[in-house]
Amino acid sequence: MKNRKWLAAIAALVLLELARPAGANPRTAANTSYDPACQGLHVDQISYLTNTKKEAFVATGAAPEGTFELVDATTGASVYTGQLSAQKHDDIAGEDLQTADVTSFNTPGTYKLKVGDRLSYDFEIGDNVYALPTAEIWRSYALMRSGTPIKDPVTGLDVPEGHPQDHHAIVYFTDDNAQKGETRDMSGGWYDAGDYGKYVPTAAITVAQMLMAYEAHPDHFGEGQMQFPEGVTGVPGMPDALAEAKWELNWMRKMQRIDGSCYVKVAGTLWTGAVRPCDDKQDRYIIGTGTFNDAMYGACLALASRVYKPFNETFSKGLLDDAVLAWDYLEVHPDLYFRRDEGQDNGSGNYSTDTDENQRAWLAAELFRTTGDKKYEDYLMTRVRDTMTATTVLYGWGHTQALAQYAYLKSENADPEFRQQVLNAFLTAADEIVQTVKNDGVRSALHEWEYYWASTKVDVTKGDLLLLANEFAPHPEYVECALDQVHYLLGRNALDKSFVTGVGDNPPIHPHNRIMQATGVYIPGVVVGGPNKYEGGDPKQTALVKSGVPIAKSYLDDGASWSTNEYAIDYVASAAFMLSFFSQPQDGLVLPKTDPFPMAE
Repeated sequence: MKNRKWLAAIAALVLLELARPAGANPRTAANTSYDPACQGLHVDQISYLTNTKKEAFVATGAAPEGTFELVDATTGASVYTGQLSAQKHDDIAGEDLQTADVTSFNTPGTYKLKVGDRLSYDFEIGDNVYALPTAEIWRSYALMRSGTPIKDPVTGLDVPEGHPQDHHAIVYFTDDNAQKGETRDMSGGWYDAGDYGKYVPTAAITVAQMLMAYEAHPDHFGEGQMQFPEGVTGVPGMPDALAEAKWELNWMRKMQRIDGSCYVKVAGTLWTGAVRPCDDKQDRYIIGTGTFNDAMYGACLALASRVYKPFNETFSKGLLDDAVLAWDYLEVHPDLYFRRDEGQDNGSGNYSTDTDENQRAWLAAELFRTTGDKKYEDYLMTRVRDTMTATTVLYGWGHTQALAQYAYLKSENADPEFRQQVLNAFLTAADEIVQTVKNDGVRSALHEWEYYWASTKVDVTKGDLLLLANEFAPHPEYVECALDQVHYLLGRNALDKSFVTGVGDNPPIHPHNRIMQATGVYIPGVVVGGPNKYEGGDPKQTALVKSGVPIAKSYLDDGASWSTNEYAIDYVASAAFMLSFFSQPQDGLVLPKTDPFPMAE
């Protein structure tokens, strides 16, 4: 869960509201295909892969239906008829559901589900049907670059360099390595989320997932795949995904201090309204240090050193040297530490944790996998043994135990007995996720209590963990249940809502994202937070929750609802990892041009 923006400035909220034209409604905006008649027919609005389980869920209420049809989306001709399952109540969605199973139908094409007089959104059946959304999701990072003028023929985004003052960012505090008020070049990187902060913890978890996706299936990536806009250049001979991740790594390396520790963030001290990055003229500050942050930085760079070695040995060595420097710093600073200075979170997210053990474990595991040096394995087997052998916890910027376990399990010459203990812990978690999926009304991996801030990321990351587990213990249910989370992400949920901008017939139209709100440009491929059942996320979401809406429907497609409709780079990374597993580059892929952003019309 992201610990951010609980008390965002009222002025920023007002500006976001003023950006919406009178009468605009996110569910009837002119450039979305939202159709109320499709509600209650829960389908993946993009596609189903051939030769996989293909289920849709039908909310039928007091009058259960008997049969369903699959019809050609163009002609309306019936191509398949089936029997709906028995009705089952889903408490989380507040719906009575029946299942329409078309698993046995594998003819490629575009179809709709028909139940009585109702028709669903259309969807494809085919072999590489996720190629386009995968490209758009990865490409969204390039459009969120800081310090780069961008002119994009696909979306129409045309912006000058964002936050040029980051070339002279101001140190916020004084300590042994820094003097308050001195300036350093902290330009580059990506904007973290709807705001304009840049944070090492989310950068580390994001880049790690991108590189893990590449390591798992390098054949799923190539040059030209992201169709970079003008102003963004790739690296000759390097897949676009790695070139984009390298942009963030270059910024992260600027954040490391001479002693091996690492600053936490670069941000202003006031929340901005809906302004372009170049129009946010406030001073930018270099803020915070913390041992959990140092460990995450080092772990990400140790991983990156492996990935980039075949492409650039010098760059790879520099990454490893920096990772070892972080390790050395932490060795002589064994206690948890996080620096806090008054006012440091007034214009940016508060990224802190109450432990650094699992992050230190991740660093040690990545260094062991990359170097083979047994001193790192010894650390894992003695200093953090309990963390490594405990049942796996979902990973994110605040908890990296799963990534530590995964890196160790992938290491050559790992101790066989210890490795088996770690594997048992990892597979126990995977099996528990499978059971959750089986018990859920729409085969989501979310427990009732997990519909909190960033629930979409939680759901998809659980699917990612299943794919990681499948590398060690191949199991059809792991892959099947992971694919179920793709379906959840792309519309097969209680809201009939794709949680990815520009993807599906009913995507988010009003994401909490200042670049989109300020420019009027709609950027596809960004993942929003999703349902949040807990009061206090933001004023609009709190009012919705108090109204008694079902848990799985506690979401607002509203630019002012940052606790349900904000994007963040780590949300996108979870989806990028997942979809990269199920898709490959497609020759001749054409990215569709997007329409203007409704909030700015």
